[in-house]
Amino acid sequence: MESTRESTRLAFTVHSFDADAFGHLHPAALVGYLQEAAGRSAASLGWSLADLNRRGLTWVLVREHLVLDQPLHSGDTLEVETWPSGLKQLAAFRDFRISRGNVEVGRALATWLALDIETRRPVRPHVILPERLHPQTAHVLPARTPTLPEIGQPTIERRFHVRFADIDPNLHVTNASYVAWALEAVDETTWRNERLAALDIQFLAECGLHSFVCSRSAPEGGGTRLHAIVREGDGKELARARTIWITRNG
Repeated sequence: MESTRESTRLAFTVHSFDADAFGHLHPAALVGYLQEAAGRSAASLGWSLADLNRRGLTWVLVREHLVLDQPLHSGDTLEVETWPSGLKQLAAFRDFRISRGNVEVGRALATWLALDIETRRPVRPHVILPERLHPQTAHVLPARTPTLPEIGQPTIERRFHVRFADIDPNLHVTNASYVAWALEAVDETTWRNERLAALDIQFLAECGLHSFVCSRSAPEGGGTRLHAIVREGDGKELARARTIWITRNG
């Protein structure tokens, strides 16, 4: 694998508590691995969440696109390589490669905003990040800009209450919880017989404690589903996603 100048590599062992009923790594746990690697990388470059907090700013994930070429299992040792991959307008990009042994098994691209904590408004990353992080590099996946489509009439709905465990250091729901909620809105046949091959999730609004949310989904065709997560109190759409499912093969 070609090394990237500003890259960070981190190893993870897939423990049983990160796996689903069929021994596959749960995508929400994998998203947590990516978050940890991103945090370590940002810290090594001097732009961690704590570094930004001291300036009255914070990082907020607004989109994540993940592709898994192979199933990942309990007991696997994975390496996540990540690096900042450029800026565009208000967005700061970060790429990921996921490997098992010497084989690349997945890729991800995340889009972040730097947010003013007091005003909750985005700050241009060009102003706060060093120039060496400004140029946009080739991404491991296409940088998607259009908003994901609405799902229309949902065929499955699941209801959840926001727990303490769902809250991140910004005191809003963490991205892994949105992923977990979205993936609950599938039928039992899909859950038993298929695995997630790709996820594209867009975070639209913040959500805090004591909320009830509804995770909805509808088929788009060809093993693809569209998802929406909505806050019940005001009907606010918090996240949208598109997932691709394929037959489990081990």
